[in-house]
Amino acid sequence: MQFIKANKYLITIVLVTSFFILLTFYFLKNLNNSDDLLNRLENSLSTTKNLFNEQKRYALSLSILLAEDKEIINSFLKNNREESFDVINKKINRLKQLQNSSFEVQIHNSDMTTYLRSWDISIKDIPLSSFRQGIVKVKTDKKPIVSIELGKRLNIKAISPMKKDGKFIGSIEVIVGFSYLSKQLKQKGYSLYVLLDKKHLNIATKLKNRPKIKNYILVNKENIKNLENLDLENLKDYGYISTKKHSFAYFSYYDLNNKHLGYIFTSIKNKNHINLNNSFDYERVDNSTKVEIK
Repeated sequence: MQFIKANKYLITIVLVTSFFILLTFYFLKNLNNSDDLLNRLENSLSTTKNLFNEQKRYALSLSILLAEDKEIINSFLKNNREESFDVINKKINRLKQLQNSSFEVQIHNSDMTTYLRSWDISIKDIPLSSFRQGIVKVKTDKKPIVSIELGKRLNIKAISPMKKDGKFIGSIEVIVGFSYLSKQLKQKGYSLYVLLDKKHLNIATKLKNRPKIKNYILVNKENIKNLENLDLENLKDYGYISTKKHSFAYFSYYDLNNKHLGYIFTSIKNKNHINLNNSFDYERVDNSTKVEIK
């Protein structure tokens, strides 16, 4: 009897020990999966920011190059829009072939109205100063700038002053969309989502028919259904968030006056259905200037 009782105790101890060992392995596996997912999301966040910065530098270098182009300046000074249109598109096509890139160009008069758009010669003399901060800043500072800027669309916009004998005569703008970035990220296994707050649709009128999710417009061409069930109400400046199928890294973006415009998300598959909701604020100086944590 004592032997049978001892065996029962031994079996109970073995079962309880095995249970706790399995439970420990389960939690360790989940912890490793969670750490692995966070590492992948951190990589996606870093990759996305680096690619955005590369595109901004590329757009800025193009705008500076075109603003100093003698053919463009000469046709602009002659106010020959047909010649300017031909010259601009010839240079755009050449650069597209050489660099496999896609961009558009707009030239502005010194009074900050539209002189020419590379995609539509019929548009001219549209006042821009009331809603295009970048154009105003370039005229004021006489220096090139680049940003994700809000206009009738949302793009990366690089603007450089055109000068004649040191005098400001107008500005030239290189406009880069998000299709190239989406393609680059897709090759790395990520999907890109550029969200714009709906309150800016009074300016971004060309985006009114884009897909909507809660208080945001999806600017680029991606499947908005993947964003369903995301808590978009309590986002901070950057972080990581997930649904059952997808996990996302995100960061906020601002205009030239530090006004919040929206969020940029990149996603990967959430194969292990790990729940994430980690959000962080940037450090701030004087309650106004955002300083991103590196």
